[in-house]
Amino acid sequence: MTSSWLSKFYFFPFLFGLYPVLALIAHNSAEMDLIDGFRSLIGSVLFVLVINTILLILTKNSIKSALLTTIFLLLFYSYGHINLVSRSWSILEFSIGRHRTLLPLYVFIFILMTWLIIRTKRDLSVSVRFLNAFSLILLIFPLLQIGTYQVTEFQAQRQLELTSTKSEDVQIENQKTPPDVYYIVVDGYPRGDFISEYLDSSNADFLKKLEEIGFFVAHCSMSNYSDTRFSLASTLNMTYLDGGEEIPEVVFPGSTLDGMIRSGRVQSNFSELGYTIVTFESGYKWLRWDAADLHLDPTQEQTIFFLRGGLNSFEQLFLGTTVVKLILDIPVLIERTQLEVLEDFVNNPRAAHRERVLFVLDQVAEMPGTVTGPKFVYAHIIFPHPPFVLDAVGNPLQNSPPDEITAYADQITYLNKRLLRIVDELIENSDPDPIIIIQGDHGATLDYQGLDIDEANRLGILSAYYFPQKPNGEPTSINQEILYPSITPVNTFRVIFDEYYAGNYGLLEDKSILGKQSPLISIECNPSE
Repeated sequence: MTSSWLSKFYFFPFLFGLYPVLALIAHNSAEMDLIDGFRSLIGSVLFVLVINTILLILTKNSIKSALLTTIFLLLFYSYGHINLVSRSWSILEFSIGRHRTLLPLYVFIFILMTWLIIRTKRDLSVSVRFLNAFSLILLIFPLLQIGTYQVTEFQAQRQLELTSTKSEDVQIENQKTPPDVYYIVVDGYPRGDFISEYLDSSNADFLKKLEEIGFFVAHCSMSNYSDTRFSLASTLNMTYLDGGEEIPEVVFPGSTLDGMIRSGRVQSNFSELGYTIVTFESGYKWLRWDAADLHLDPTQEQTIFFLRGGLNSFEQLFLGTTVVKLILDIPVLIERTQLEVLEDFVNNPRAAHRERVLFVLDQVAEMPGTVTGPKFVYAHIIFPHPPFVLDAVGNPLQNSPPDEITAYADQITYLNKRLLRIVDELIENSDPDPIIIIQGDHGATLDYQGLDIDEANRLGILSAYYFPQKPNGEPTSINQEILYPSITPVNTFRVIFDEYYAGNYGLLEDKSILGKQSPLISIECNPSE
C-alpha cells in the first residue's frame, strides 16, 4: 500500500525549527516589523538542514536522523526559557536552573534519546505521520496570531482614514511665513522634583536656563497617562482615551491607539496647514508616522537588511531563549579578543539605539537649514529612558550599569546639555522664531516597587514651552491662565492651534491616570521650589 504524504516526507524537523521563531514574532507583533524576524527564520531553516545532514551521515537512517534532529531542536530552543524560569527552583538548596546543572541534564537527555532511537527496531513511520501532522497544526497558531494582528492593524488604520475628515478648525491668518514647530518628546524624562528627591541629582540649572531663553516651564506638569502608547495617542489627538465617557480608563484597543499615534489629529492639522512633516526613526514601528513627508533614519544609507552586521533587538531576544544563552552568560569561556567581537555583535541593539539617539539630537539642530518652508518636526527620542547607553558626558556605555539611579541621572545630565544647544541653534537659525515644545511622555522608567517609590510619580514630567511672538509682529495673548504650572500634554497643541492658527479648541480639564485604569492621580508640587 502506498504511504500517505504525511509519512513519505520527513518535513517535521523544519516546522519544529520554524515554530520558536514564529511564536516569538507573534508574541511581539505589536512591537516589531516582520522583517526583523526574517534572518532568524532563514537561519533556523539552514540550522535544521545542517543538523539533520550531520545526523543523517552518522545514523545512515533518514527517519532516525529526523527524529534526533527534532529532539535536538526541542532541547536547543527550550534551554533559554527553562534556564530563566527555573533559576528559583532548588532541591536541597541546590539550584536546578544554573547552567552547571541544566546543561549536563540536557546533554544526558539527548544522549539517552539518541541511544533509545538508534537501538529501536520498531517501525517509526507512525511517529513520522504523527509528528508531521502535529508540527503542521502547531505552526497554525503563531501564523494565525500574526495574520490576525496584521488584519486588525490594517482595519484600525483604515477606520481612522475613513472617519478622518479635512479640518477647518485651523488656518494661517495674515502670516507671511508661519513659524516652524518642534515637538521634542524626551521619553521617560521625569519632573524636576522627582529628580531631586529620587535620583540624587538636579536639573534646576537646566530649567533656569530654559526660562532665561524665554521658555515657560510647567514645573508641576503631569502626563495624562503613565504609558507611552496611551500618552502619545492622547497628546497627538488632543483628547482623552475614554471614548467620551469621561471615565479614568483607556477604552481603545492597542491597534486603534497605534493608528492614533501614526495618523493623529495634530499631524493632519499641520499637513492641512501646508507644513512639511519631519519625523525620526525611534526603533518602534507603532511610533512611526505613516504620512510623514520626511522620515529620517541613521540606517538609511547602510547595506540591505539581510546583510547588515550585528543582531537586531528581535534576534538578541530570540538567541536568549536558546542554548546560545549559555555562551552569552559565560563569557569567561571565551578568549578576550573573541569576547569583544561577540559583545559587539550581540550588543548591536544597544549600539543601534545609541546611534538613533545621537542621530536625532544632531539632526534636529540642523533642521532650519535642512528643510525649507514651514515644517512640523516631531522628534521622539527614547532617552533618558533605558537602556543606559551614554554617561553624563556622552561617552558610550557598552553594558548597562548596575546602579540604575545614577545611570538615569547621568543620561538626564547629558541630555540637558544637548537640548540647550539644540534650542540655541533652532532660535538662532530660524526666521521667524520657532515654536518649541520639550516634553516627557511619562516620568522615569524605574523599578518603583523595588526602590520603594510610589508609582504615581511616574506621571510627573518635564514640560517646557517656547512661544514666540506671531510672525506678523503681534504679541501672543498667552498668559498665566493659558499656560500654568500644572498644564498637561492633552492641552499642548490646543494652546498652539488656538493661539497661532485661529483654532477654537479651548482647554480640557487636566487629568492623569496610572496604567490603563485608575482613579485620577495628583502629585503634590510646589512650583516655587
